[in-house]
Amino acid sequence: MIRGHRIKNCAAAEDRILLIPEGLHDFAGAEVIMTSGRAGIFHKLLYQDAFGTEFLSNAPCLAYVLRGRETFVDADGEETTVVPGDTLLVPRHHHMVSEFSSETGPLEAVLFFFSDAVIAEFLAATSHGVTTAPRSRTALFAGSPSLHEYVSALHRVYGGLQASPALVKSKLLELLLLLDLHDHQGQLWRFLVHENSQRARRNIKQVMRAHALADLSVADYATLSGRSVSTFQRDFKRAFGEAPSVWLRRARLDHARVRVIDGKDTIADIALAAGYSDTSHFIKAYKAHFDQTPKQHRLQLA
Repeated sequence: MIRGHRIKNCAAAEDRILLIPEGLHDFAGAEVIMTSGRAGIFHKLLYQDAFGTEFLSNAPCLAYVLRGRETFVDADGEETTVVPGDTLLVPRHHHMVSEFSSETGPLEAVLFFFSDAVIAEFLAATSHGVTTAPRSRTALFAGSPSLHEYVSALHRVYGGLQASPALVKSKLLELLLLLDLHDHQGQLWRFLVHENSQRARRNIKQVMRAHALADLSVADYATLSGRSVSTFQRDFKRAFGEAPSVWLRRARLDHARVRVIDGKDTIADIALAAGYSDTSHFIKAYKAHFDQTPKQHRLQLA
């Protein structure tokens, strides 16, 4: 059974997109169970409402819900509601938003992030007669009593311990093999076959055009593209002819201009969306770029 969805940071000091799994280390309500590089297992427990939490997955993710109810909306507007016992698969480089209301009690889930090595070992150990798969989408399907027992015990058994990289890999592989036993429709296999094919560096132009308006740092963009910061900056200048910070500033101001002309939003809201917490700084940057203030631009077009 497939459904659809998205999530956000309940206690973020700034309205930023949460890049996961990296951002979970500083996310209120999330706790590391074990981690090794980008692979890892996190325990998530929320007691307060969390509406509009945006996240961008930087590694294939599997979320298992132990308690509570959460609704996700993806970029296509497709909604997915997860309830206890649901298993949710989220592909890498996927942008989503989540909504959680505490009316029905707390939300508790365990999030698993898989490295390429774990995925490759799982695919090598299993065989479903499939070598290619269509583009990954989020997939949601019901779990099983044995899967519930396995997931719910992880925090109690390993919480607070310093797990070795070998143990992290072993537990993630064990989870996939257990889930595969209950996945009679082969959703997990198709999902991981596609994710295994997406390991190479991403095209910088595609990454930036898809996420230019996201509230991400240059380091975040480097991570999304599969590069170190220094390599990203070098490859970016080769592709665009300028530094990432310069290109981003112009791209966000160009988008702000469209919203100024549209006239539906306040200048303060447009400034925030463009990455300026101070409206006066936004107006100064806007005038330097377009030779007019946003207000002058609107009056001219009125």
